Amino acid sequence: MDVTIFLAAIWGPTLLAVGLGVFLSRSYYVRIYRDIEKSAFAALIFGMAAMAAGLAQMQLHTVWDTAPQVLISLLGWALFLKGAVFTIMPRLADRGGDFALGAKLVPLAGTLTLLAGAYLSYVAYLA
Repeated sequence: MDVTIFLAAIWGPTLLAVGLGVFLSRSYYVRIYRDIEKSAFAALIFGMAAMAAGLAQMQLHTVWDTAPQVLISLLGWALFLKGAVFTIMPRLADRGGDFALGAKLVPLAGTLTLLAGAYLSYVAYLA
């Protein structure tokens, strides 16, 4: 199995579920963010896990040829960068989350997540 298809099969349903969750259980997702924000240990563990997962994916897949490859590569880099911010500059992560909530960007993020998940699921399972 091609690495791009393998990663699309993982990312697609996961992003699809999160995107749906943002719309069906928005207060739950906001509460999760607030709980991580309150616990320095939880933020550190989240950051370390995200960095490790992002680095692993970057080692397996940094390909910029087709749309699915670009999207999957960007997801790996974004996961690594988000983890690095949570690990190295947790206050910046808090301010970024507060900005997103204050600017009402949660529906936009949910829509983009839902679309990326639907697209990657299509690529993995139907194309």
